[in-house]
Amino acid sequence: MRRLILSVVDNGQHICIGAYKYFFDLLKVIGGMEYFQIIEKYDIPYFYDGKFGSLTSKVFSGKFGLLEAIIRDKNFGFKEKINTIIFALKVQMDSISFQNYTDCYELLIRNNQSEKVIKILWEPLIVSTMNTPVRKASPLIFENIMLDGFLSKSQNAAFYLPKVHFGELFKGFESVFLKDENKIYYTTPIKSITEESGKYMVNDEYYDDVVITTPSFISKRILSELPIDIDVPDYSPIVSVYFWSDTKLTDAYMISTVDTGFDWLFNRDKLIDRKSNTYSYQITTSDAVRYAKLKDEVIISMMEEDLRKMFGEEFRITHYKIVRELMATFLADKKNNLKRPKVKTHLQGLYLAGDYSDNGYPSTLEGAAKNGFRAAHYILKRTVK
Repeated sequence: MRRLILSVVDNGQHICIGAYKYFFDLLKVIGGMEYFQIIEKYDIPYFYDGKFGSLTSKVFSGKFGLLEAIIRDKNFGFKEKINTIIFALKVQMDSISFQNYTDCYELLIRNNQSEKVIKILWEPLIVSTMNTPVRKASPLIFENIMLDGFLSKSQNAAFYLPKVHFGELFKGFESVFLKDENKIYYTTPIKSITEESGKYMVNDEYYDDVVITTPSFISKRILSELPIDIDVPDYSPIVSVYFWSDTKLTDAYMISTVDTGFDWLFNRDKLIDRKSNTYSYQITTSDAVRYAKLKDEVIISMMEEDLRKMFGEEFRITHYKIVRELMATFLADKKNNLKRPKVKTHLQGLYLAGDYSDNGYPSTLEGAAKNGFRAAHYILKRTVK
């Protein structure tokens, strides 16, 4: 008997943290906040050295939860735990000059973080939030992530996992946006933007203000006729594999796959209500340069080998879908971070939002929302008397 299985796949699993103030403010307006599974305490299994460990906090959340998880971890020695706690305290007390380090690896090594602690704790956090390898990642961005989220108050450090397909978070946007006789143009390409007499022409219509939210390589093209230089940073790919198996692999929401070629395994059955006789998962790797151009069967073979190391031989992958994003995010290294443009340009009425413009964060939903709010603020400040 042949079966047709219909399923929605995203461009990868999104993880938010409670510190996402601007993004959550947007979702509150359009009605998307109820679609999250909130994980307040650390409960993150990881696969390391041929067996499973866990970063777990049973009592505390937030920064104290992180310290508890470090203390409880059975793979860390006593000295490693002390050095890690001291490092976290130094970060919170602002006693480290992050700008003096070339990358996060140098920062961690020079602050007595062992290779094991880097591999189990810091590398998964840095690579997943910044989509940048530890030996390139910007220390200043890492500092902001730690201070705003993982070393902040409890609610800021909580994990927010979408319980719906990503697009459903925004399904209320249209009805809210169109209330004031606004317009939305779907599937309408913009070839260029020109300026005439203090106004901007976009597809034969004039506008007083224009907010650009496209990736920088697209912004550079559509703004090529204006006197503004758009820097195009290096980009980093993400590869995600959605797969279905005939056997349940885990009850965890997510697993850090430290000792494999991938970064995270997500349990879609735990997050999204499905009605199927198969089990649905997604495995992903950030900074996926070595995977981006491999054939599907090679990636699947590598993934199966890793999964069998973790879960044994007694499962079968029934089908899969590979999603490659070759230019998923800008590479959040020190060089690119220093070149990020400001939201407000030297051209009156033209603003660069999106996630690349300078906001202290890597390429995130929060950074994009924050820049959008900034652009709106500048427009209102200039036009409302």
